[in-house]
Amino acid sequence: MTTIKLASGTSVEIDDALYNFVRAELVPGTGKTVDEVFSILGDLVLDFGPRNLELLETRTSRQAKIDEYYLAKRKAGWEPTLESAAKDASELGQFLVDEGYLDTEPAPGSATDFSMTTPELDLEMSQNGPELVTPVNIASMAVGGANARWGSLYDAYFLSDINLEIDRESNRDERLQMVVDRTNEYLSSDVAQWANGLGFKDFVSYFVSPDSSGKHVLQARTSDGTVAGLQHPPKFIGFNQDGDQLTEFFLDDNNLKIQFQLYEGGTVNKENGQFRDLIVESAVTNIVDFEDAVAIVDGEDMVQALRNYLGLIRGDIQAQSSRGALKTINSDIDFIGVDGVPQTAKATSLMSVRNVSLHMYTDMVKVDGHDISERILGVLLTTLIATAHDKGSTGTSDSGGVPTRGPNSKKGFVYQVTPKLQTAEEVAEQVRFFEAVEASLGLARNTILLGIMNEELGMTLQLAESLKAAQSRVFFTNTGFLDRTGSQIRVQTHAGPVDLRDDLTASVFNTSYELHNVDVSLRAGVHTQGKIGKGMQVKNRAMVEMMENKINHPKSGGNTAWVPAPNPSHLHSMHYHMIDVDQVQRVMEDSPSPDISRRDLLTFPVLKREKLTNAATKETLLLSYAHSMVAYVEPWVHRGIGCSGVPNFNQVEEMKDRATERIDGAIIANWKLHGVVSQAEIEDAVKKATEILDEQNAGQTSYVPMSDTEEKREGLLQEPVICAVLQIIDDALISPSAYVEPALFKYRKAVKAAAA
Repeated sequence: MTTIKLASGTSVEIDDALYNFVRAELVPGTGKTVDEVFSILGDLVLDFGPRNLELLETRTSRQAKIDEYYLAKRKAGWEPTLESAAKDASELGQFLVDEGYLDTEPAPGSATDFSMTTPELDLEMSQNGPELVTPVNIASMAVGGANARWGSLYDAYFLSDINLEIDRESNRDERLQMVVDRTNEYLSSDVAQWANGLGFKDFVSYFVSPDSSGKHVLQARTSDGTVAGLQHPPKFIGFNQDGDQLTEFFLDDNNLKIQFQLYEGGTVNKENGQFRDLIVESAVTNIVDFEDAVAIVDGEDMVQALRNYLGLIRGDIQAQSSRGALKTINSDIDFIGVDGVPQTAKATSLMSVRNVSLHMYTDMVKVDGHDISERILGVLLTTLIATAHDKGSTGTSDSGGVPTRGPNSKKGFVYQVTPKLQTAEEVAEQVRFFEAVEASLGLARNTILLGIMNEELGMTLQLAESLKAAQSRVFFTNTGFLDRTGSQIRVQTHAGPVDLRDDLTASVFNTSYELHNVDVSLRAGVHTQGKIGKGMQVKNRAMVEMMENKINHPKSGGNTAWVPAPNPSHLHSMHYHMIDVDQVQRVMEDSPSPDISRRDLLTFPVLKREKLTNAATKETLLLSYAHSMVAYVEPWVHRGIGCSGVPNFNQVEEMKDRATERIDGAIIANWKLHGVVSQAEIEDAVKKATEILDEQNAGQTSYVPMSDTEEKREGLLQEPVICAVLQIIDDALISPSAYVEPALFKYRKAVKAAAA
C-alpha cells in the first residue's frame, strides 16, 4: 500500500497497483498529480463516509421493522393467501406511512409538483433505440459495445434462430434469400415507401441527381427502366460515390439512420444479398459497467477496468476477438449530405458509466485504516477520466491505430448511472456527492448527470420524490425486473412463500411497476431530455422470442431497452422503426394515468401451494434455481467473470449477472423460511446442480470440474463456489436487501489468494 497524508493529518492508504496506474496513465494531461487525486478522494471520504453509513443503517432498521410487522401479523393468526395479499398490501402501505417512510398516497392521476430541468443533452439521448450494458473489464466486449452503434442487419438475421429450419451451412443460399425477403418487407413497410407503390425488392440500381434547388435526390430504377423516388424525400440524408457511381446511401427514419451499401455501379445483386450490406444504427447508447456485469474485487481488477474505460474514452483501446482478430474502436462515418456538404455520423455509442451503490465497500483504499465506500472511488476516477480525456482523435499516422472520431460527449457531460438507490433521501445524497466531485475537479455545475435504476421496491414507491431530488441532473430512469423482484421478495419475505420464478413476470407488482415507471417518468418530463428505459433480454440467443416480446417496450412508452449483445441490438432496432415511441409517449401524456396504486405495487406474489403438491415438481424447480446459481457463481468465483452466457437447466443459454443470483437466492431463502424446502433439500439440489454443470462444461479448457472425483464430491460443501451459493441464500434472510456481493467477493478473493 502507498500512503499519503491529508492536510488534516488523516492517512490515506492506496493499493500500489491502483496508485501506480493513476500516476502513470490516468493523471497525465489532467493538470493534477496522483497525490492531489487521492487527497481529493480522502477528503470526499471524510465528508461523505459517515452519511453513507447512516443511510445503510436506515435501510437495516427499516427492513427490521417490516420483518417485525409481518411476524406480528402471523403471530396474531394472519395467513398469507392470494386473497389476503391485496388487503395486506393496503395495510403495509399504511404502516409505511405511519412509520414516516412514505407520504400519504396522492390521488390517482395527480400531477407532479415539479418538472425536470435537466440541460440539453447529447443528440443520442433524443434518439430512441436499443441500449447495451457492457462489462468494462473484458476489453473485447467493451470495444464491441462501443462499436454496436452500427451493425449489419443481414448478419444479425442470418446468424439468429429465426427460421432455423433453413440451415445456414447446408442451405446458405436459401437462408440468405430468407434474410433478403424479410428485410425488404421490413424496409418497405416500416422504413421508407417509394412512388408508384414500388418497394425495395423491385429495384436493380440506385442513383442520386440534383433537383431544381440543387439538392441531391435519391432515385431507384427497376429492371424495365422505371424510375421512382421516395414518397417522403427528406428521409434521404446523404450518400457516397466512387467517381460518378453511387456506392452507398443513407436514410433516416424515426431519428435512426440506415446505411445501404451498393454493389459496383450503384446496383443490387439479388443472387448475393440484394445490398452489399445493410448497416443499421442501433445501440445509440451504451452503459459501461463497473457493477453487476463485472467481478472487481481488488486493485488489480480495478486497474484493468479503469484502463479499459480510459481506452474507450480516448478511443485507443485494442482487444483480441475470440478468433484472434484485433478489435479497435470504429472511426466516425463520413458522407455527403443532400446539400453537397460533407457530413459525419458518429460511429460509436454514447457511453455512460455505471458505478456501484452505497452498500459496496472496498479495501483498495483505506482512510484512517477503514475500508471506504467504493462509489466514492469509482465516481471520482471515472469522472476524471471522462472529463479530462474525452477529446476525440484525428487519427493521424502516428496515433498508434487511434480512429478518427469525435468525443464521447460533445456536450461535455458525464453520464453516471447509479444502481440500487432505495429512497429519495439517498438520491439527494448522491446529488450532493456529485456537486462535491464537480467542485473538487473544477467542473461546471451539472456536469455529472444521474441515471436512476428503478430496481428496488423503495425506489419504486418514492420515484416521483427521487426525480424531484435530482430534477436538474436526471438523464434516464430504467426498470430492472430481476433486481426489482429480488428486492420485493426480501422486503416482504415474511409475508409468505413466494410464487414460482417464471410466474413472477405476470404478478400484479411487476406489471404495475413497469407501468408506474413510465407514467411517473413521463409526468415528470424525463423523456424531454433523456430516456425511459426497459430491462434486459436474458436469453441472448433467443431472437425469435425477443422479436415477439421486446416490441412491447416501445409500445409501452420505453424509448430504450437493454439487449445483451450487438446482434440482438441490431434486430431490436427494427422495433424503433416499426413504432414511433415519441408518438406513443405523446398519447400517454394526453391520456389519464393508469390506475396504479400502492396496493398494486405492494401485493406480494404468494405461492399457490397446489403448484408444489407434486414432490417431483418441487424437486425439479429447486434444482433449476440451484443450477442457475451455481452456473453463474462458478465463472465469477473461479475465473472472475461477472457477466456470462451460461446454459440454464434446460440447456438454453442465458446472459446472467448479479441480478439473476439475487432473485434465485431470495426465492430459495424464502421457501426455506416458510418450510417449502429444507436445508438438506437445498444442499442436495446444489450438489446435483454442480454435477449437471460439470457435464455441460465437459471439454472446456477453462472449466475446472467440481464433482468429477469421489474426493471432490465428499468435500463439495467446502468448495468456494458452493460456499458462495449457500451464503447468498443465507444472506437473503439476514441482510436488509438480499444483495449477493458479500459472498461473491469473499470467495473470489479467497480463490485469488490461493492461486497467488
